[in-house]
Amino acid sequence: MEIKTEAVSSAAMEREVFDLLRRWGDALVSLQIRSADPKTDGGILCPACGRIHGRCHEAAYPLLCIAARTGDAAYTAAAERLFLWGENMVCPDGGVKNDFDSPWEGVTVFAALSLHDALFYHGALPADETRKMWEARLLSMGEWIRTHIFVGARAYINYYAAGAAALSLLGNYFSRDDFCAAAKTLAEHCFSHVSENGLLYGESSPHDARSPKGCRGIDHGYNAEESLPALCRYAASAGDAAAKARCVSLWRAQLPWMLPDGAWDNGAGTRSFKWTYWGSRTADGSFDALLGLGKTDPVFAQAALRNLRLLRRNTADGLLAGGPDYKEAGEGVCVHHTFCHMKSLAAALDAGIPCIPAAALPSETPPPLRYYPETDTWRLALGGWLADVTGYDVRYKRGGHVSGGALSLLWNGKTGAIAAAGMAAYSLFEPNNQQLPAHPEQHRCPCPRIETADGAYAQHFDFAAVLRGETTGGAVSVSVNASLCDIDGERMPGESGCALRYTLRADGLLIEGGVSPAAAGNTRFVLPVSPAARVECLRGTPKAAPDRIFCLTPGFLLTEHVLFPDENGRFAALIGAE
Repeated sequence: MEIKTEAVSSAAMEREVFDLLRRWGDALVSLQIRSADPKTDGGILCPACGRIHGRCHEAAYPLLCIAARTGDAAYTAAAERLFLWGENMVCPDGGVKNDFDSPWEGVTVFAALSLHDALFYHGALPADETRKMWEARLLSMGEWIRTHIFVGARAYINYYAAGAAALSLLGNYFSRDDFCAAAKTLAEHCFSHVSENGLLYGESSPHDARSPKGCRGIDHGYNAEESLPALCRYAASAGDAAAKARCVSLWRAQLPWMLPDGAWDNGAGTRSFKWTYWGSRTADGSFDALLGLGKTDPVFAQAALRNLRLLRRNTADGLLAGGPDYKEAGEGVCVHHTFCHMKSLAAALDAGIPCIPAAALPSETPPPLRYYPETDTWRLALGGWLADVTGYDVRYKRGGHVSGGALSLLWNGKTGAIAAAGMAAYSLFEPNNQQLPAHPEQHRCPCPRIETADGAYAQHFDFAAVLRGETTGGAVSVSVNASLCDIDGERMPGESGCALRYTLRADGLLIEGGVSPAAAGNTRFVLPVSPAARVECLRGTPKAAPDRIFCLTPGFLLTEHVLFPDENGRFAALIGAE
């Protein structure tokens, strides 16, 4: 795997962005339904889910962007038909629901942002009567946001950030001072929720909640692809220099969680059940925000370039897949990722594409060891290797993010991602926004873990594990004391204690662990890794032949190695890169 730190001219970058945008747009137009039934006519049929996703009408904006650049009226017609289909999602109170069978109207903030951009940048393309319809819907959505998204409203902080952006933009568009005032209140609430290491928190209920360990509700996918871009839009729309400076500070804290290949590391986020290797399943993307910041700071521009190229590599049959290996695994590609993320590409084109200077990302020059108390996560780095070990204990969903001193990510410069934890136990927390595996026989948890033979108890379910990091000689390590627990965090009866030690060396990651001798015969260490990794068993007994597995979150085909402890309950393995 070769990652280039390169400079790209403005014109070349613009071509790359538009080529991908048009590729996605053409795929969506090919899936647009023609029907005599207004409940389906103009909607986009998802080939993976066999349904129309309720937010697909937000693609009207990027389709108009394509129309403006090509002069092809077919894209304008497709956008107008999408808007009309979107009437099915409009509620009597002016809000927009998530789906036919979902009453959640918080997504009105994202619909308003998209419709605003369609009108602001390309309002001359639709006919006059059509444009008036669009403006009427936009104003009613603004009224809904003003009255339903306020400090104390039941919504995670990404809705507050997006609400701030939407109300500020709509306040300017309709000359509504009350919208602008409400936007400022929401933005100030967001800016007051910053953790010890400068990360936005509030992907929890309430926003100020602390876990027993003192952790905060943080999700790197939502922060990078929803909340921080929205706060940047608010700052620009409001002309608020102080808010812009706070956005830059938040982005500098967030950027270390972008991997050198442009991926967002979110193995320990509250909403990691939506983790895709490039971001988050239903978010809008980070590209336009990074590119905007990149006009004055090369590192952000380079981050935008890396992320764009990762999006392109994860595109299959014209649609953005939920991870790198979806097509090879025989999984369908959901359209939700595409119609959300194409808005970010369109916004970048409409704002103007800068040149991309060569620059290194923070994850390419990290400290050897860093601790994030807000997520009880240690980041280890050495010789082109990155590893995250987490004991994060904010409970969002049953079986959601991993904990227990789990290895939530292992990355190497030669091969890319080697391990990526995904969910502790896969389930459809949001059925409208997640996929069922097409091949359930190969769909398994991708988290390296100690577990009982039947999988009922595992170390990655333990929310009370104790982690300790240290630097010794030429290596960095994290030691873990944990218990085998069930999915609800209840300890296994009897001898439940277990231990792990991760040591990152120049030749790879050494994992040493053990359980009590009494539990040795009923436990195993499960180690799913990339087929490009080399696994050497140093202690214990390996399973004769590893299995090939896949997990929708974050979308990797992996080789599942299994080590059985020796009679003393000990095992050890070294993970290297081929």
